[in-house]
Amino acid sequence: MVHFHGFAGLQTTRGVKVLSPEFSCFGHQWTVVIYPGGSRNTNEGYVGVYINNCSPESIQAHYRIVLKHPTDPTLVAGSVGSMATFGAQGIGGNGKGKHNFAMRGKLLPYLDNGTLTLEVQLRTNKQTEQPTSFAPSNPFNDNMLGGFNNEEMSDVTFEVSGRFVIETSATTFHAGHLILKLNAPPLADMCRPGDEATVPINGVEPEVFKTLLYFCYGETIKEDELAANAEAIIEAADRFGVVNLKLQAEAVLTKQTEITVDNLLDNLLYANSKNLALFQEKIMDFVAENGNKIVGNVSFDAVPGESMSDLLTAVARGKEPVGDAAPEDDLKFMRVGEMRKQLHDKGLCIDGSRETMIALLRQGELGE
Repeated sequence: MVHFHGFAGLQTTRGVKVLSPEFSCFGHQWTVVIYPGGSRNTNEGYVGVYINNCSPESIQAHYRIVLKHPTDPTLVAGSVGSMATFGAQGIGGNGKGKHNFAMRGKLLPYLDNGTLTLEVQLRTNKQTEQPTSFAPSNPFNDNMLGGFNNEEMSDVTFEVSGRFVIETSATTFHAGHLILKLNAPPLADMCRPGDEATVPINGVEPEVFKTLLYFCYGETIKEDELAANAEAIIEAADRFGVVNLKLQAEAVLTKQTEITVDNLLDNLLYANSKNLALFQEKIMDFVAENGNKIVGNVSFDAVPGESMSDLLTAVARGKEPVGDAAPEDDLKFMRVGEMRKQLHDKGLCIDGSRETMIALLRQGELGE
């Protein structure tokens, strides 16, 4: 509490201030300042109230100044407070408060035997200084990426020549056989650790092979990189058994491809050839919703018979939004994304046609 005795008799000339005795809090000295006749910025008839930091160091603290009735604390004539930074003594910003704290006429009935008593509250978020705590994260992923294409840390070597083989155009990549065994088994099966001879890789562009290898080392491939080479990445990932990369590229391809009457057949044959169930689902949804435009304009003679089951599923599902999931016990109508999630949660293969995924889920249910 801060007391100003004989408040009614204090000078009321604008700009004349009265200071309370200094008090200590948080290792700083403080004083409360009142302007009985108002400060320069105070409206006519108001009293200004402020709290000043009197120490040579600045401090951040939450302050509150309240004027309560002496006999009924629920009655408040004025209050001010907030989190603030108090500058060092003698520097602008070391005082905080309110120009128009309360009307002088309203304030007088709150005097206690002529004394103005202000309740002052201070608190700070500053904790007792302790040694900074630092715990590093697991460095495995960064260390793996640091060993990417490092000849000294590798035990197999690939020569990647791209689709158009030119004797001088091959690009060399170094890798660890164990990493490939865990993340790209078909690629690991093409070589043995410690082989001096390089392994030729034809039909894959070096940049695409680098992306695939980088993914095997734990790198996250950005969507724009996947979009730029989606089909080539799908081809390489499918060939070398990097399933997650294949499905990530498929998701981007599905998102960026607009299906039309003119391109649906080529896209459908491609999706079927690469076992791209998500992409094929999008195409079948388009067919089901645009049958009147397709009949007589597109021949499905070249489409494998098993794809017709997907088409019938899309038609039977109707025009519900693509993101809606089917009931858990109705696998035949379940969306590809939901089936893949369930398979992934069960630790089963998620790279397959709708029929394959349904069969795996049903086997899983029987085995539970």
